Parts: sequence; C-alpha cells; structure tokens
Amino acid sequence: MRIGADYYPEHWEKERWKTDFELMNQAHIKVVRIGEFTWSLYEPVEGKFDFSWMDEALDALHEYGIKVVLCTPSATPPKWMIDRYPDILQRDIYGRAKLSGTRKHYCFNSSVYRKKCHILNTKIAERYGHHPAVEAWQVDNELGWSNTTRCYCDECQDKFRFWLKQKYKTIDRLNEKYGTVVWSQIYNGFDEVNIPRAGACYESCHDTQGQNPGLLLDYYRFCSDSVVDFTKETCEDIRAYSSYPISTNMLDAAVNSGTGINYFDLSEKLDFATWDNYIEFQWGVAEDATVSRDHALIRSYKKKPFWVMEQQAGACGWSKMGPTPTPGKLRLWTYSAVANGADTVVYFRWRTALFGLEQYWHGILNHDGKPGRRYEEISQIGREMELLNQTVGTLMPKARVAIIKSFDSEWSHSIHRHVENFQYDNYELSFYRAFYRLGIAVDFISEKEDMSGYDLVFAPALIMADTETVESLSAYVKNGGSLLLTFRSGIKDEFNAMLPETVPGVFAELAGIQVNDYDPQMEKQTTSSGVFGEAKSTLWCDIIEETTARPLGVYTSDFYAGKSCMTVNEYGNGEVYYLGCDLDDDAMLRLAE
Repeated sequence: MRIGADYYPEHWEKERWKTDFELMNQAHIKVVRIGEFTWSLYEPVEGKFDFSWMDEALDALHEYGIKVVLCTPSATPPKWMIDRYPDILQRDIYGRAKLSGTRKHYCFNSSVYRKKCHILNTKIAERYGHHPAVEAWQVDNELGWSNTTRCYCDECQDKFRFWLKQKYKTIDRLNEKYGTVVWSQIYNGFDEVNIPRAGACYESCHDTQGQNPGLLLDYYRFCSDSVVDFTKETCEDIRAYSSYPISTNMLDAAVNSGTGINYFDLSEKLDFATWDNYIEFQWGVAEDATVSRDHALIRSYKKKPFWVMEQQAGACGWSKMGPTPTPGKLRLWTYSAVANGADTVVYFRWRTALFGLEQYWHGILNHDGKPGRRYEEISQIGREMELLNQTVGTLMPKARVAIIKSFDSEWSHSIHRHVENFQYDNYELSFYRAFYRLGIAVDFISEKEDMSGYDLVFAPALIMADTETVESLSAYVKNGGSLLLTFRSGIKDEFNAMLPETVPGVFAELAGIQVNDYDPQMEKQTTSSGVFGEAKSTLWCDIIEETTARPLGVYTSDFYAGKSCMTVNEYGNGEVYYLGCDLDDDAMLRLAE
C-alpha cells in the first residue's frame, strides 16, 4: 500500500522540480503519473520528435527514488495534426465535428489517427520501456469521457457496416433480427445501414432516440469494441518494448456514469485496473455508498488489487468549485479505497495549475506551491501507509455476495427505460447500498463469470440472457446457490427484441412464477408487506402468479392488493428469489439482512 501524485513537469520550471521531489519524499509519495497530455511536446511538428524534456524528467525522478507511471498521450492530438488531418476528429450525434482546444476529440476508428498513435507510442515505448524510473504504463486518459465513446463519422459508418456483416453474414438475417419490417426499414444490403445519428425523433419523443432498438444496441456494442480494440493496439505497441504492466484510468458509475465501454472487455487487455475518484466537486457530491460501489466495481473487473489513479486532493471544478475537503476527509477517502482493495492511491494533482482550464482544480499544494493543511494530512497518510504495508500488506475483501453487472442490459435499458426515473446503475446501487450499510463486501460479476464462489447472487433487471447465461445461473442454483431475480429480467433477446413468452421469459422455470400483468409506477406508488417488512414501490410492480414458487411478500394497495410481490422457488439444492417490485432503502436493508 502506498500513495502517489499526478505530476506535470512540463508545467513548471526545471528549477522547481528539485523542491517538488524533496517535498514528495517528505510526504512518503512513492509514485507519480506523468505525460498523458503531452503529444505536442513529443512531436511539435509532424515527423520531428523531441524526447529531451521527458529524458530529464524521468532521470530527475529516478534520482529521488520516485517511480513513474508513463502515459501514452493520445487523449490530446496536437493542433497541427487536426489542421492537416481534420477527418481524425470525432463527430457528434448530429454529425458535427468536435473542435480542438479541449481533449478526447479524436475518433477511435480513424485509420490516420491510429497510425499516428502507433508511430509515437512505439517511439515512447522503445525509448523508455526499460527506464529504471518507469514501473507501469497508462493508455490514453479517461477513455469515453464526456460522451466520446460513440462517434458518428463516415469512417465509423463504414467500419460498423463491416462489423455487422461479420456478425450477421446476410442482410436477410439482420432484417429478421432487427424487425425492420416496422416503419419500412428493410435493408437490401449492408451498405444501406446507417449509423444511428440524431433523427426526426431525437429531441421530440420523450427521452428516446427513436431509432430501431436492435440497431442502437449493436452500435453501442460496436463503439465499445472500437475503444477496446484501440486500447489493445496501444498495449501491443508498448509490450513490444516493455514488460512493465499496463492500465488505463476508468470512469465508473457515479458522477462520471455512462462511458459506453464494456469495462469487463476492456480490462481483459490490461494488467491491472485503475480509476478516477472525485467525491465532492463542481458537478455534485457522491454519497458514501456510491463511492464504495465504484471501488467495488473497479476491483471486480480484474478480481485483484486496483489503483485510484486520480484521487481528489482539494476543492475542484472547471468553472466553479465544490467544497474543500474538510480536515480528515482526504484520509477517510483514501482508506475507503484501501478497504475496498486499492493498493495505490494517486492524488490529483501535486500542485494546482496556474493556467489552462483546470486552474480551480486544487491539488495537494495550492497555486503558491507551499505545503499547507492538505499536504500535512497526506503526509500523515503516507507515513501510515508505510507502517501498514510492513504489517498488513494489500487488503482484498472476500465477498460472499455478488451483483451481476451486464453492459448489454445497461445499454438496452438506456434505449427503453420502461418507466420514468428507472436507471439501471441506480437500481443496482440500491442492492449494493443495503449491503454497504451492513458492512458486507460485494463483488460485481459479468453474466459470463463463474458464480460458484458466492453464497448469494443478485441479477437486477437482467433484461437479456442467452442460453449460456441461463444454463450457468441454473447450474449455480442447482449446486446450492441462492439467486435473486427482479422485474424486467429475461424478457428480451440479444437483438433487443421482446420475447414471445410470458414474463419473466427465459427465467420462468427458474423463478417458478409467471407475470401476466404489471404496473409501471408513473406518478404513483404502491405499498407492500413481506419478509422485508413494510415497503413502498415508486418504479415498477410485477403482479406475480406462483407456479412452483411460494410467496414471501404481497401488495397491500391498488387493484392487485393481496397478490404476490416477492417469491422463492426451490430449484435443485438452491433457491431462486424473485422480487417483482422496487423497494425503499429501509426495506432493501431488511431484505439484505
């Protein structure tokens, strides 16, 4: 266990480096991350490279015994490149090109940009692949940040058509699976399929894009695959010259939700997982359970210790600031990460910037570069980490409870939200929050993972499950596991079409129930009573009829009062619970108990 800082040697005079590194050593800071936004320094004009500044920085850090995570700088293509190759720019859902001046404005599928990245990444990896200061690599920065996973340019359209052809083989099969007979959408060839840019329905049809749901889901998958493939290429460039481990700093389900990247797929390309954790800033304040949930998600992607690559170190925001962390909060947030399995916590940033967009994003040191209250608190953490590392070592929670996190289901729910205020990640959080309040560790797993090590598995709103997933869940229960399914589960196929089966579709036999009617809670609420005590539902109510299951709770209001809202079904050596409604927080706590 140790702490670090995100450092920008290019922002400060070289004469200042010595002071910074001495202060870092005094604070027991062991590692820095550098170089994620420096392409224009490496390659100031096309084909002319300069590494002297990085040579000096790495040598100086090595002299002070500070290890380095070195980044590939693809998050910020230089201005000369955009001017010369404007087609590398991402296009938004309206087809408008994104502009230079911020970051993440390139297209993951641009063949020109990928070639340019390959050239620079190779040179960086070849030069620093065995540098004694470097201990790890970071690919790009915050992949998918600010709606940048999904590009709508012509090159993406061409590659999406190829992706579809590889998947469906014939256009007739695509037409069948998408149901293109609706609204006269039938295609005569793959070259007729357009990417789902904003259309006539986009802003006028009440929170829906208005496009074919099969097309949308496939495009979301394609865009995620594009980011994963971009990452894979970068990793290959690095691994050709370096054996140091590789990661990238993810954004997860709290304030920075919805990157559109399947993090299970992405993590397969990485050696360890990292993420950026901001709790109280310009865009909101995260609750404790949400922060813990996101740590658990990151830990779960690789099932081993993770890093926080950017940990809030002060008041922060771009145009205005959130509250300053009161005394003790930096320490609290650090130990929250450690308790969830982090072995390295890197604070963003070392010193607050004097120029650029992030002048208000406060680091460990203020603008004046002088040690203050936050520096002293982090120094205390650094001392404690060294002692703990000697006696305890890395901590990894041993979870007996797992929640299935399905990116396909997440994207499907974002296309069809079922009812006002339903949001997949928030619904999953309601389960995590209950166990967090009990102090019980929870892992997140994909629907494809082995579940045998868990006593209890939750599958909230697992709207689509293929044959392999159903068989895996069935085997888990038969062998003695306990599974909880919920409303809006098992009712769609992988093409985002409804199944011609009675709810809960593919899970009917497992759950031992059928649902012939349901009640979306639009501007209403329904009460219930059961093993969870008294409860109220504000999202959804399945009206359950038992086949082989027995009731554990009933509704106590509306026309279905007395009908079951929760059941349990014995299946093999295990049991399957079905929760047909959402529950308030206190009822969820009692359910968890």
